[in-house]
Amino acid sequence: MGLLDGGIASIFGAALGGLYLPATLHLPGTRTDDEEGNISYGPETDIPCRAQMDAATYAMRQSEGYSEGDVRIIILTAGLGVEVNTDCQITVSGKRWMVGSADLDAASSHWVCRGRAAG
Repeated sequence: MGLLDGGIASIFGAALGGLYLPATLHLPGTRTDDEEGNISYGPETDIPCRAQMDAATYAMRQSEGYSEGDVRIIILTAGLGVEVNTDCQITVSGKRWMVGSADLDAASSHWVCRGRAAG
């Protein structure tokens, strides 16, 4: 495996995994529309991951939709196997967060997300 095809994610996962907190990424269930226009969702999928919480960045604070209390959540991609998007939620240290934005870093080693306390 080369550095550009997932090697950096593996290195980051091995080197930093112990510094990141255990977390759970929650993927939404599959949407189903019936003939009468009713919408239902299947059960969500939970994926274990490693994440780190931090204060929102300046760019996050300047972006549309920012709210006081939003945080930066960094999620390691090593072992994740899915794309993080704004349909996802994440639980870190027992607190659940909605993903307001998700950007994959250039080396594909981690996702940088803006989180907002869920419910």
